[in-house]
Amino acid sequence: MSDLLPYNLDAANLSLDYIAGFISSAGSFMWIKQRLQDIPVFQLKIEKDDKILLEMIASRLGLKERIYEYTHQGRSYAMLLVRRRKTIKEVIIPTFDQRLFGTKKEQFDKWRDRYNLESLNFRYKPDPAPTYVGAGYLGGFFSSGIGSADTLS
Repeated sequence: MSDLLPYNLDAANLSLDYIAGFISSAGSFMWIKQRLQDIPVFQLKIEKDDKILLEMIASRLGLKERIYEYTHQGRSYAMLLVRRRKTIKEVIIPTFDQRLFGTKKEQFDKWRDRYNLESLNFRYKPDPAPTYVGAGYLGGFFSSGIGSADTLS
């Protein structure tokens, strides 16, 4: 990637504190509704001319998310969206916890706290198992006796 960067800039040169400062002005921590479930989202949105900076930030943080480009009311933007829960849990939250200040810190803290509170409900729950499918099968588990795992060959 460094051969694409102007002035020999390298993503490794971006400090996490610099990125935190950048997030203070261009970042958002939000929740969106998707399939009747609230999904945590981290977003960075800037003018398209500075897209290279988003690429550097994504590279520095090890993010694999795509950077989107779009135009709205005659202005062009570049936007990085992080929705992958594992990335939020393992990269975004630990990286920016205790690095933000002021209003952005308050927004982050509320978002992080809600994420931690709701993370128990994030797992996709399978359709309820039938309570009876045959001898010995009750509520998704085999009971001992006919049809149990230890009697199957």
